[in-house]
Order: sequence, then C-alpha cells, then structure tokens
Amino acid sequence: MLRYRALVLALLLTLVPSSLQAQQPLTFAISGFGGVAMPTADLFDETFPDGTVTFGHETSFAVGGRLGIWPSSRIGLEAEAAYLGSDVEVSGFIVAPGEPVQPIEETQNAGVFVGSVSLVWAIIRPPLEPLALYISGGVGFISRGGDFFDEAFAREGFDDTADMAGVLGLGFKYGVSRGVWLRADIKDYISGFKEEKLGEVFDAQLQNDLLVTGGIELSFGGS
Repeated sequence: MLRYRALVLALLLTLVPSSLQAQQPLTFAISGFGGVAMPTADLFDETFPDGTVTFGHETSFAVGGRLGIWPSSRIGLEAEAAYLGSDVEVSGFIVAPGEPVQPIEETQNAGVFVGSVSLVWAIIRPPLEPLALYISGGVGFISRGGDFFDEAFAREGFDDTADMAGVLGLGFKYGVSRGVWLRADIKDYISGFKEEKLGEVFDAQLQNDLLVTGGIELSFGGS
C-alpha cells in the first residue's frame, strides 16, 4: 500500500509545477534524427471500364532536425523539418478486348519535405527523470517533388503539390548525461492531397504520413 501511495504521489507531482519550476530559465534544445516514413494511404486511385490505377508513396527513410524552446519543464514549443525519400509506386492493370490482363507496376523518383510547429506537453517529467514522456500537436506543411511530379505528369498540370497538415505526436527521451538525451518520436502528418486538375479523374485520399524517428537531443539553459 505504501508503495502504491508513493507512486500516486510521484505522478501527481509531475502534473503540478512547483515554484522552482515556474521560475526556471528558458531551456533550448536542438536535435537531429533519422528513421522511417510510412505513408498509410495512396495519393489517389481510380477504376475505369478498362482497368484500375493507383498512385502512392512508398515506405522510405526520413532524416531531419528539430529546434525547441521550453519556458517550463512541462510545456515546450518545437519546430522540425524532415526530408522523406519516398518514391511513388504506380500500380494497377489494363484489360483490352481480346487481350490478357496487362499489369501496371512502376516506381518513379519522388520525395517529400515536411515541416511543423508543435506545442509539446511533458506527461512525465521531474521527479521521474531521466525519463520524459510527452505528447504534441500542431500545424505542418507538406511539399512533394521529384520526377513523378515534375516530369511524368507535366502534361496533366501538377500546379501545386503542397498541403497544410495537422500534426500529432508521441515520444519519449532518456537523459544519458547532463544536457544529452536519447530521443524517439512517432509523428502523424494528416493532410489531404487534392490536385485540382486531376480531381475530375482521380479520387484523392486523406493522407496519414507516419514518421518513426530516433536521434540525439542537446539541451542548454534551464536549471
């Protein structure tokens, strides 16, 4: 029972900032990360009388960086940017009268740039350091480029492949020494790919681009 009460007390302390925490100086953080980008939906697809076609980003690597400012040990503001080397896979099939089914399977060069600004709330923080668990939410920007968008469909008029996004995140970090943290994050960039000139032909899909990343964070200032 005593152990249970001690655990409950520790958790309550993480949610109630102390007077020392309220007076602490700003903490700044910088981190680099790498990982995996996992699109969970195709860009768009359509079924025609003579076949189907689907366009979607592939799972790929992700690299990027992040800057953060923490006015308190509980609340922070972070900006991040990342490049996803995600090619576009074109798949489907064509059925011609009197001919066997002709499959479509092709991969074309492409890439995605994402950026975001998020508010971060540390669920677990002192006195349970060196482990910190946090959630985040904010707004983001997604821009798609590469041969697929620049050349292969130039005739169809890809005027603008940029989208605004909502961003949700979950992560944790572990302090290995003063000011040095090992950090892992899962971010979901939620957007809608809608190319107006193709909207009458293809059905655009709601996009959920998941980023699973890990890296090292350096923090400065604070107490």
